[in-house]
Amino acid sequence: MIYKDILPGGLRVLTREMPDVYSVTTSIWAATGSAYEAADEGGLSHVLEHMLFKGTRRRNYQEIAQILEDVGGQMNAFTSREYTCYYTHSLSESFELCLDLLADMYLNSRFPAEEWAKEKGVILEEINMYEDTPDDLVGELFNRTLFAGHTYGLPVIGTEQSVGGFERENIDAYCRAHYAPAHTVLAVAGNVLREQVLAMAEKYLAAAFAQMGAEQQRTHWDKPRLAAPDYAGGRIYTHKDIEQVHVTLGVPGLAGNAPDYYTLNILNGVLGGGISSRLFQEVREKRGLTYSVCSNVNAMAFGGSFSAYASTSPQKADELLRVLGCEMAKIAAYGISEAELARAQMQFKASLLIAQESSANVMVRMGRDEVVYQRLRTVEELVNSVMAVDAAAVQRLAQQLLQPQKLALALVGPVEPGVQLEELLSC
Repeated sequence: MIYKDILPGGLRVLTREMPDVYSVTTSIWAATGSAYEAADEGGLSHVLEHMLFKGTRRRNYQEIAQILEDVGGQMNAFTSREYTCYYTHSLSESFELCLDLLADMYLNSRFPAEEWAKEKGVILEEINMYEDTPDDLVGELFNRTLFAGHTYGLPVIGTEQSVGGFERENIDAYCRAHYAPAHTVLAVAGNVLREQVLAMAEKYLAAAFAQMGAEQQRTHWDKPRLAAPDYAGGRIYTHKDIEQVHVTLGVPGLAGNAPDYYTLNILNGVLGGGISSRLFQEVREKRGLTYSVCSNVNAMAFGGSFSAYASTSPQKADELLRVLGCEMAKIAAYGISEAELARAQMQFKASLLIAQESSANVMVRMGRDEVVYQRLRTVEELVNSVMAVDAAAVQRLAQQLLQPQKLALALVGPVEPGVQLEELLSC
């Protein structure tokens, strides 16, 4: 069972007691990411994530790096379009130390100018590395195309121009504006008791939040709603002197709380969710066009995408794209078999239940659900919803989503394939 408590000041505390493990995963979530950045703030959520490791009023960056390793623990963070998460993984006996450290970083970071001068170079190199990773780059280009004009289409990491223009004052102001109590979730999973989590949350977070000014003392979840994206679609190509052409082909998907979200997961499983999927069997096993092929569901609070990714040699790129489009079209036209439905349902169920054996996976699921949707979806709800999907619903959703006028195509490689967008989604 997951316990949810809201402390005075608005801090949300989620606890999953797992007495049969030795560890605990402790995390602090901020309800902000690149989708909530203003026009002159591109990449600032990600910059802030980096800078929280660079020193507080109590600890310098070396102490932050070392304190958990001294007790055999680990610490990291990640930023998305809708949230930022800071987490530790340690033996349960180190839980208080972990929360003390995370809270100190979250509440008391100083953002030293000299550290920002160095970290700016690190992030710029990270951007360059991203540009040199074609499978990551093609995904960003796809998002830019599908979500053109919406903040979902902006790169989480920022750009060289935006990151290069930030000063420490920009980082400090963004932190004070977005890391408010009512925008914060503490999610803890592992060998720890709810009462212990609440006591430590009060000691290290709630008490400090209570001393903040009125503007940050908001007691309700008041993040602004993003407008639903007006999906643009279209085609984008970037030349890279590499051996293969990398492609992502897809359409607008669904928000994570949409009624057909679970149906979309079954559609994804059948199309490209594993080695028995249609794409893997047709594209790799039968035709030998690629080593790696898959489909993906990206569901956010106010929209999403459904896409297929693969890479191949330039000579085979046109064939690859036609096959990807054809396999999508077949599901819309003819549906799926009962055997495919049952297999995809069991894959989803097994993946979900096996993930519950990991405190880190449990932490991520409950933290993300609370931040993005302000509700916790139980394992039983997820499993029951997926198992209730039928083949007819999958076909109806495929017909709804897989429409030529909604297609977006991103390509990265040494040559641009000649196949046209309007030729796809047909056989």
